[in-house]
Parts: sequence; C-alpha cells; structure tokens
Amino acid sequence: MKLFNCSLYYQSMIQEIFSKLSPELISNLTNSYGLSNDQASKTISTTKESLISSLGKEVSSGNIDGILNMVNNSSNLSSNPMFSGLINKLAQDYGSKLGLSSDKTIQIASFILPKIIKAISGSKSGNIEKTDLMSMMGSAAGDALKSKASDALKKGLGNFFN
Repeated sequence: MKLFNCSLYYQSMIQEIFSKLSPELISNLTNSYGLSNDQASKTISTTKESLISSLGKEVSSGNIDGILNMVNNSSNLSSNPMFSGLINKLAQDYGSKLGLSSDKTIQIASFILPKIIKAISGSKSGNIEKTDLMSMMGSAAGDALKSKASDALKKGLGNFFN
C-alpha cells in the first residue's frame, strides 16, 4: 500500500508541475513565439509526452545517474549533454507533430525545458534520489501507456498492432 501511495504522490507531483507551469508557458508561447492557444496547448502536451519517452529510454538504458545529475544541477543545464539531447529531441518532436520551423522549435524547447527541469528539481529542493526518479518515471510512463492504449481503442484495435 505504501508503494501505491508513493506512486500516486509522484504522479500527482508531475501533473501538478505541468498544471502550474502551463498558464505561464502558454502565455509566453503565444506572446513571444506567435503560437495560437491551440498550438501552445499542443506544445505543452507534446513536451510532456516527449520527456516521458526520452527519460524513459534513459532509465531503461541504465542512465539514471545522468538524469539525476541533470535534475539536481538545474542551475548548470547548458553544459549538460543529456539536457542538450532533450532539447534536440523536443525540437524534433515540435517540428514533426506541430509543423513548426526548426529555428522556432529550438527556441521553444530552449525556453520550456529549463523551466520544467527546475520545477522538478525544486519539488525536492534539488535533492531528487533514485527512488524519487523511478517513482516519477513509473507513474508518468504508466499514464502515457494508458493514453496510448485509449487512443488505440478509440481508433480501433487494428491500429494497435501496427
């Protein structure tokens, strides 16, 4: 029961971080980057999906320490190779999913990602541990899988096996 409560806590924390940041991010995306409200909202959901996927791959490849280094040293992100990789992946996803130009996608990713990393880091005062990270990733990945399964069911089970 304790593990279940822990997982719910982190799931709630991730959702809370995105919920708290979304109004500010959407406002900046529309005012500073010229996106419509719909594009800005899709940018936020694409960010969440992309980060869960990218960080999930890092976890599955055993690079937990790399993630922890990035989140626990959020004041020095620009020199972190994982951070640079996440920026590039986000920019690629913004381009492919939202049809934005490559110049704009890099600018947007460079604006959004530091805010999210700092919010995650700030959630535990820059002291995220392996167990914290695994709980966050587990609950977030579970949400992503549920969403993907729901979409597949909505489109028909035939698409699920493609």
